[in-house]
Amino acid sequence: MTPVFRVTINGKEYEVNVGDLSASPVEVTVDGVLYQVDLPDDGAAPAISPSAPGRPTSPPARSAPPPPTAPASSDQTSSGNAITAPIPGRIIEILVAVGDSVTAGQGVVLMESMKMEQTIASTRDGVVSNILVAVGDAVAFGQAMVEME
Repeated sequence: MTPVFRVTINGKEYEVNVGDLSASPVEVTVDGVLYQVDLPDDGAAPAISPSAPGRPTSPPARSAPPPPTAPASSDQTSSGNAITAPIPGRIIEILVAVGDSVTAGQGVVLMESMKMEQTIASTRDGVVSNILVAVGDAVAFGQAMVEME
């Protein structure tokens, strides 16, 4: 039985199971989602690839940030005047236009991540000054999507 850890990343708590650290890649399960983590010998950040239990995984595509947040409501990360992607995903719909007034909690972008749709909402009142993504775009964790004044 692998140990279960409760970790907090960016203020959110996750349940994490870590497999055999002597194996490569190491299997790490975060809130029920299995990842294959390559631990490099040079101390660099580990490369993470999601996989379904019992299925082979593709080779890691890149060094990745901490595991994505669990599918949630309309939580989002905001940086300055930008509304940023809280998780990697693909843009399904843009719910606002440049010049639109938005209120805190209003949806601005609909994205898909891990086969789930998530509405990304504004954390404050303001006016949309720039839209930095288009429908179909892939976005990375923390990537700016909409700028507000």
